[in-house]
Amino acid sequence: MWNLSDYRRYMLLDETEHEMEEGSELNAWRIYVKDDVLIVFELDVSAEEDTDELLVVYLVSFQRESMGNLLSEMGKARNLPLFRTNFSVQI
Repeated sequence: MWNLSDYRRYMLLDETEHEMEEGSELNAWRIYVKDDVLIVFELDVSAEEDTDELLVVYLVSFQRESMGNLLSEMGKARNLPLFRTNFSVQI
């Protein structure tokens, strides 16, 4: 299973440029916005305090091309975990 740092590396997410302030006491979410795509990582807070382990990753966009570009970049990773999207395979 991939952890947060793996996704950040393949999605080229920079904390200072793309990360949004989360604000909850649990700090269970890491939220990024890049190229019209909202990327939400739900962290496993039952593990260690500063964990990098994920429960789920959400990708949301109203721009098909933006989502397609991000998925295309991620597709270059050879060990990418299985995922589903609401867009067709013809991206």
